[in-house]
Parts: sequence; C-alpha cells; structure tokens
Amino acid sequence: MYGLSIIISKAIALSVLAVLITLSVKAQEDSVRYAVSMAYDEQLPLVGVDGNLYFSVAFHPQNNGGSQDPGDIWIAPQEEEGFGVSAPLASLNTPQYDLLVGFLHPDTVLVYHQNLNNRQVMQGYYRSGDRWERGAEHLIPGFRSTGNHFSARLDAEGSLMILSMESFGSYGNEDIYLSFRKDTTWSRPQNLGGTINTYRQELSPYLSPDEKTLYFSTNAYEGEKSIGVYTSRRMGEGWTEWSEPRPLGLPEMEGWDLYFYQDPYRDRYFFTNTRTSDGYGNIIWVGEALVESSEVVAPKESIVPEVAISVPDTSTSSPAEETLPAPSEPELDLTGQLKNLQPGETLVLEKLLFQRASVDLANEESLVELNKLANYLKENPEHVISVEGHTDNYGSSRLNERLSLNRARKVRDILLENGVAFKQVRVNGWGGKKPIATNSTAEGRQKNRRVEIILLN
Repeated sequence: MYGLSIIISKAIALSVLAVLITLSVKAQEDSVRYAVSMAYDEQLPLVGVDGNLYFSVAFHPQNNGGSQDPGDIWIAPQEEEGFGVSAPLASLNTPQYDLLVGFLHPDTVLVYHQNLNNRQVMQGYYRSGDRWERGAEHLIPGFRSTGNHFSARLDAEGSLMILSMESFGSYGNEDIYLSFRKDTTWSRPQNLGGTINTYRQELSPYLSPDEKTLYFSTNAYEGEKSIGVYTSRRMGEGWTEWSEPRPLGLPEMEGWDLYFYQDPYRDRYFFTNTRTSDGYGNIIWVGEALVESSEVVAPKESIVPEVAISVPDTSTSSPAEETLPAPSEPELDLTGQLKNLQPGETLVLEKLLFQRASVDLANEESLVELNKLANYLKENPEHVISVEGHTDNYGSSRLNERLSLNRARKVRDILLENGVAFKQVRVNGWGGKKPIATNSTAEGRQKNRRVEIILLN
C-alpha cells in the first residue's frame, strides 16, 4: 500500500467537510481554503493544462478496487469560484495504488501503477475524447519501490522526474531520487545525497520550474510538526549538493503537511494537511482565487510631474533675471526606491538581468540587487510584494508567458533562500501582454523585457 494513507492509520471516516471553506490563519492574508475536502484521504494535487485539479483518493468506495483501494486518480473540474464535484478517472485506475505523475503533453499523461500485470509500471496515456487510452510504457532502469510509500512528479517540461521511495541504496526509509527522460526511456534513478536524504522519511517531493529549489516533507527534524514541508536550494550544476533544508513556513494548521505543489499557471499553491495525526488528508489551496485571476493589481503608469517652463522674453529681460535650472536630486538606489514605494505602486528592477531565454541571472549585479530586495523585505515583514515577469512580444506567446513566470519564480526562490517569508512574495508572468514601450525597435523590446515588483501592502 502506498501514499499518505500508509503514513497515517486508517481512521473512521470523518463527516463530510464543506468544499471551499475559508480558513482563519494567523497573520495570513492570502486566500486559504479547501480545494478538496471529503471524508476520505486526498493526496498529490496537480493542476492540468485544462485548469482542472487532479489528485489521488484512498479507500473511497468509488475507487476501482472499492474501499480497500489505497489510491485512485480523481479529477475536480475547474469552476468560476473554485473546483466542482470530484469524480474518479476510471480509465486511468486499477484496483491497486495509482498516481498521476504529471503531463508530458496537454493530451498525454504519465501514470504510476503499483500493480499492473504483477509489475510496478510507469505507463503513458493519451486523451481520446472523454477517455484516456493506454499508450507506451516508460522504462526506468533499476526502478523499484521496496517500501510502503511512493510518490513522484514531473518537472514543468516533462523531462525530469523527482521521486520519493525506499529503494536500493536508500539511506534509511524513503529517499528522494531523480530521473531524466529521453522519449519513453528514463535514466537510472539518482539519489540526491545526504544533505536531503536521512535515515528518516523524505516524502512528496516537488521541484521548482527552474530546477533549483526542492520542496519535500520529512520527519527528520525536530520542529512544531512531526512531518512538515521543507525547502532546499541546489548548489552548482550537479544534483547531490544542496543547502541545509529549512521549514517552508506554510499557514499554521494542526496536523501533518505533505505534497506541496505550486500551480504552474496561477499564483497559488496546494498541499495536503491531515489536521490530526490520525486523520485523513484534505487538499488546501492558498493564494489566488479563480475569480480573482484576471484582477491582479495592475502596474500604475509612470507619472512624470508637469513642470512649468518659463521662456524668457528677450525684449524685456536681462541676463541677471534668467532662472537657473533646479539642481537634480541624486538618483536613489534600490533600497531608497523601496522605502519610497507606496501600496499599489510599481518598481522596475532595472539592474536585474537574465541570460537570453533563460532563468539564470546574467551577472553578479543582478544578485546584489535581489539581496537588497531580500534585506528590505526581512526588515519590513509586514510588506507583501508581487513579482511580475514580462517579455517582449517576439516568438511564441505561450513560451513567453512561461519564461516570464519562471523568471518571477526564480526571483522568489532567491528571496526565500535569503530568508524572506514565503507569504511575503507572490508571482505573476505576463509574457508580452503588458508592454511599456514599442516592440518595433530593439530599444523598446529591451525595456519590455523586465521584472517589476508591486507593493501590495
């Protein structure tokens, strides 16, 4: 048996909780609500390109294997104010544990089956009308989960898989591994090393879109929660050197926190919370509500004060009467500009530059600029900002939107690494939808390729 239902004991079914109840969280102004809350164990939230919420449910009588089935794949359709009535995706499920690992393409998914024809299988499926049809099996050399808990996710491009499992070479219980894709074949799973993995459990991993920041749940550290979400930053180009894991700082709720997941299309995230150590998991949704998705605070236009210019009348004035221009004020650095920023106002991070078509910073000065922003936010923990990524309008609009969002997330990841609280930073990616200059010239396009911050409060 696999998943969260194995970590916790199977409890008497809870009374059905209402969907979309707003939770009261101390010092939390984000929208915090239940995305899915049934009297069963809901795990592994994942948002599809269609905007629907996919997840696993354990021990539900509608599962393929009935109330003894440890996990089937379900869907909650996107609606105007949240997600609609959940239902199982019968064509993806078996009587054993099934997990939607991720989307390889808008119409192709990768599914893990605990027992398909007496084997653990990574199976591809493609959409055919209202059903999913079985496609090619994906082969992973040396892949075998030998423990009781397994989870996996694809990265944003579908080219890398991050896995949690007990397997050959594990440090103790479940460890975190990664595998790289080449068509329908994957590389042998690689252990992420001793900074991440311990003799305890490392569970439910999620990798940021820039593949630099890892989020996972563990019981390896003494903290307020016996199992909580931690984050670590990848050091260098390899995959075994990581910063020391630290708590992510999710909204304060009783119970265990697992399966942290950032929506790749909206500024919000999900995780599973058990509320109590013997309760079933509910999927929590934090951040942007669907009805607010098009109502993000828009950047204010840059207003230049009008200055009355006096043109001397040369027929009556003398040189002694000419007005000298007022001395210009010294240009403020980023810290000074931040101190003058008012709620709702926008500031372009002029010195923040990225390498072409990449989320990698272009130079050391860009990192210095982000360090200044991080210091300001740490000194002013009451402030919340939105990091807004923009591109010019050349090329694919979809790729531009993804690039701009990933750059905004990169900024957030660096701020978090420098000690900024997660709740202080939101992100948006607009692609080329909000130009501030013409795209018909190189100079204008350069101005449009920018990252801005909006002070929300």
